[in-house]
Amino acid sequence: MRPSDAHLNFDDILPTLNATRDSVYFASKNTTYVEGMRVFITFPYSDATGSLNRESLGQVVRVDDLGQGRRGIAIQILMPLYVGGKETQR
Repeated sequence: MRPSDAHLNFDDILPTLNATRDSVYFASKNTTYVEGMRVFITFPYSDATGSLNRESLGQVVRVDDLGQGRRGIAIQILMPLYVGGKETQR
């Protein structure tokens, strides 16, 4: 996860708490996330050799206070981002 705004500079690699086909929910101590914020998200993500991680554009739709400095962040995945070659048609 990283912000699409070039003025914000951070990367978060966090496990998901819940996910659907077009949304992801995770916990973070990062206080930068706000509703409406656009982000680039790699989901699913793997650091294994040969992994094909694909980035998508997403938007923060909810921020929950989970206590102890943790915040629940709900991201709606808006669209995949394709860089380089042609996307395989199904």
